[in-house]
Order: sequence, then structure tokens, then C-alpha cells
Amino acid sequence: MVKEQSPHYLGHRQRLRERIATAPRSLADHELLELLLTYAIPRKDTKAIAKEMLLRFGSVGGCLGAAPERLAEIPGLGQATVSFWRTLQECMARKAHAPLQERVKFSSPDQVRELVCSRLGHLTKEEFWLLLVDNQNRLVLFEPIMRGTVDQTAAYPREIIEVALRHHASGIILVHNHPGGNPQPSHQDKVLTESLSHLCAELGLRLLDHLIVVGSDFSSFRALGLI
Repeated sequence: MVKEQSPHYLGHRQRLRERIATAPRSLADHELLELLLTYAIPRKDTKAIAKEMLLRFGSVGGCLGAAPERLAEIPGLGQATVSFWRTLQECMARKAHAPLQERVKFSSPDQVRELVCSRLGHLTKEEFWLLLVDNQNRLVLFEPIMRGTVDQTAAYPREIIEVALRHHASGIILVHNHPGGNPQPSHQDKVLTESLSHLCAELGLRLLDHLIVVGSDFSSFRALGLI
């Protein structure tokens, strides 16, 4: 009787697990993704898939933030992997929400980078979120208020003000994404921000910023001198 040989990748996979336990920084980017994929695809060699992901999304961060729908386009990745990726992204997003629970004071846009990018960076349709702070600049709320199409969301200043007043907020940060990849404010973005700025001034609210999220980064109206 001939003994059936184990798949060749099992020994390699075990070596990766030993390295992640003892020297995690020694793993190349594709090896790290390869190991991560084994939890969604336990019975298949994942090296080629990991390399293809890096080729398409550019970096480990790009892969982790990739839209699940785009992951499904890669040969070898099925619904189990897409579901695993959605779960992973939700875990990262909830980690980024920690400042809300800890009532961390907000002093610069970079403090909310992980928070806004983890929620909006991978979306394939435009969404509008509202980030509110109290009079001590502590985060009060971060939630979606409007969802749109691939390149447009209908956002209405009076509805935004209503949400802010309902939560007794002192400051407002608008956040929305540009799925097309261009971080520059559009004409509509500028008109919306100007209208909201006038309303905030009338009601004693502070419009702190308007952030446009693209992938793992964003542009800031305040940094651009538009607020």
C-alpha cells in the first residue's frame, strides 16, 4: 500500500506559522497575506492568490481595505473568503471606534484617520457620514446619514443640522468617500460645505472640517483652506 503524500504546501504553511510566532516581521507581505488566507481557504495553496492580491491592491493595507466585491474577482477566492474579509474589516472598524467609547478629545484630522478610513475607504458607492463632537471636542457620534450611488450622494444641510442638534453636539465634521479615487472636492462638495457653514454660524455650531475619504487616506477642507 502506497502512503498518500501530504500536499506540498502544508510544510510551508507550518513554517510560516512558526515564523509568525517567533519573528513576525521576517515575513514578506505576500507571506503574511498567504498565512491570513489559510483561515478562509484551509485546503488550498494560497501563495499565488496572495501575490495576485498584492499586484491588484498594491500593499497589505490596500488588501485589508479592499472592497469584498473586488476580492471576489480574484481567481481562487470564493464567498467564504469574501465573508472572512468582511468580518476582518468589521473588526478593524470597531477597533477604530474605540475613541468614541473612551471619549477621546479630537484636536486634528489625523486623529480620526483610522476611524473614517476603516468605515468608508473600501466602499464602492458614495456614502455620507457625520462625526459630531461636544464642546470639549470629545467624539459623540459617528454614523451614516445618507447613502448614494457610485459617484453621488444627496446630502442636505438642514438634515445634518437636525442630527447635530438632536445629539446636543457642538462641532460637526462631515465625512464622505469618493469611490472613483479622486480626493479633490467637487463643486457640489464645496457648495454643500458653504451652505452648511452658514447654517452652523447662525445656530452657534462649529463646522470643524469636511473630509473626503479615498482608500486609506483623505483630503481635508480645512487643510486645503476651504473652511
